[in-house]
Amino acid sequence: MTVHSETTPVRRPHDEGARHLIHCPSSWEHYLLDAPSLGAEHFVLVGDLPVRHPLFNDGPGYFHDAQLATEAVTEIGAFVGHRYFGVPEDRTGLFHRFALELTELTAWRALSGGFGDGAARIATEITAVPTNIMNEVPRCLELRLEIRIDDILCGRGSAGLIFLMPKLYRNHLATSRRVFGETPELADRPDGRPCPARPVEVGRTRPENVVVSEPVADARGRFCNWLLTEGVSPVVRGLQGELTGLHLLEALRQSAVLAAGRSAGLDPARCTLAGSEVDFRAQAALDLPLRCVAVPGTRTHDGHGRPAVPVTLTVTQHRRAVAEARLTVVQDL
Repeated sequence: MTVHSETTPVRRPHDEGARHLIHCPSSWEHYLLDAPSLGAEHFVLVGDLPVRHPLFNDGPGYFHDAQLATEAVTEIGAFVGHRYFGVPEDRTGLFHRFALELTELTAWRALSGGFGDGAARIATEITAVPTNIMNEVPRCLELRLEIRIDDILCGRGSAGLIFLMPKLYRNHLATSRRVFGETPELADRPDGRPCPARPVEVGRTRPENVVVSEPVADARGRFCNWLLTEGVSPVVRGLQGELTGLHLLEALRQSAVLAAGRSAGLDPARCTLAGSEVDFRAQAALDLPLRCVAVPGTRTHDGHGRPAVPVTLTVTQHRRAVAEARLTVVQDL
């Protein structure tokens, strides 16, 4: 028998709808005692696909935005650790890894080439497994994901989350800042103010949703651009002025789509990311430039004959790796 405990509403900022996080404990023990769990716990995050979101619904409208799954995990990951696994509230949760594969691309198509009437439902099943447990408190969570749109299994993913004690987190930030200050010879800045990429080339419509600059290609087929942090949409900006996970992941997506379009002629309006693997390497400072280098691979085809281009990306700050990613851009037929 599966027990459904409390349903927690998760309000979408900048959107008209709400999602609900449903806890589905596998046993009565922790549910009845309200004690922190030391084993795997299961959740379902359910809600309507957004129809008026300023970022996720900004674009050609051919696909639902797979960033929805990314946002869902980053939004509730730390909450799950604090609420259900007894991680102290003052420990900051940081993601160090995220992966997502779209397993049924047809389910991600928006109805009638647009965003539909809002009837479509998205459900993300999440299995959270605590690891590195010390004194019955996990230091890490491993998350496994299955995504369904209108009950069609259309995505699988995983993520790794680490919780840092307050002093360790402050030291982590201070060390990053000190490294920047102690190595001025490694300073890496653009020549002049970066020019934003054209919205149509990154699958967006509004200029404020463009978070990467116009790329420059080199003789080795690499595309280099800069992450934009000024004048961008409030959706991606952090409350405390930090570089958010959504901001970074959207920059990676845009850089990959740009590189696939420029190198292999893929149409951004009909493209999405069929696969994403991202490793977060270091904390970024928002007031220092971030460079992204995208290396597109050879144009191939997926199992359904759709054009696909693998793209390897590296984001650096002060020549120090912030994130490394392997993305696959696919164009629908």
